[in-house]
Amino acid sequence: MARSYGPGRRAEAVVLLGISGLLQRAPTRMRIGFGHALGEIAHRADRRHRELARANLVAALGVGADEAARITRRTFRFFGRVLAETLAMPAYLGEACDRAVRVVDVEHLARAFARGRGVLVCSAHIGNWELAGLRQCRAGFPMDYISRPLDNPWLYDRLVAWRAQGGIRTHEKHGAARSMMKTLREGRSLAFVVDQNMTSPPRLFVPFFGRAAATPPTMAHLALRLEVPVVPAWTYPEADGTYTLQYLPEIEPPAAGTFDERVYALTLAATRHVEDWVRAHPDTWMWLHDRWKTRPGPGEDPGPGVTVTA
Repeated sequence: MARSYGPGRRAEAVVLLGISGLLQRAPTRMRIGFGHALGEIAHRADRRHRELARANLVAALGVGADEAARITRRTFRFFGRVLAETLAMPAYLGEACDRAVRVVDVEHLARAFARGRGVLVCSAHIGNWELAGLRQCRAGFPMDYISRPLDNPWLYDRLVAWRAQGGIRTHEKHGAARSMMKTLREGRSLAFVVDQNMTSPPRLFVPFFGRAAATPPTMAHLALRLEVPVVPAWTYPEADGTYTLQYLPEIEPPAAGTFDERVYALTLAATRHVEDWVRAHPDTWMWLHDRWKTRPGPGEDPGPGVTVTA
């Protein structure tokens, strides 16, 4: 859907930004509870995504129908929480972000930054990626996002402004090549989520839970052409209402093979990290996204050891 400045979008923005103001002043537990309630409502109302999530869980994790239903409900509740926390983002600026997100193994990121070539932070739609970016900036490692603008321009502009207050620069996805190069030349980090369905070429089909998943090759291209380190990072929730942001060792770029083979190998390695994270915390990943929707077109190689489903 295209960006719209119509009265419906304006009304949507007024309502959500009004809720945002209330959530920013609410205690953390109340904010989380409100988000869970939103997720519960969405779970009951959104039959299409509820059924899609259950089917994805059965196919990917091999769980039974009852377990898939339980995880699906928890997933809706969790992303209701993420929405509430995103609407309350100004409340997480400064020291409040330090309290909300604990950082572990940041030395992996520090070593990559020390090389002075910028860093590609490999992540996914898991946990709370907005708070993760704020927390990384708080730790002294500047971050840029590449994103598709929200359909509601008033909400998108406010989100971009909130990110900027926390040190995150946002570049629109369309025509982002120059912005990405500039970010890396400045020695900043650039976040890549490698778990989104790529609807058109160029794309790679790599195994994700054993099925071919159309995956963007952009991160691997940049890493190999510019010799930029790739550091995986993800967030997961803790029982006390906080998050942990964990960095992993740099993904070693493959030394052998053609350039295309090396791009595939690096993209596959990144995807395997995402799969590990999802298995560890399945209710914090976006199962309601149709990750396996796109199928290989004429002349597209699905890659070795990949199952292609109709």
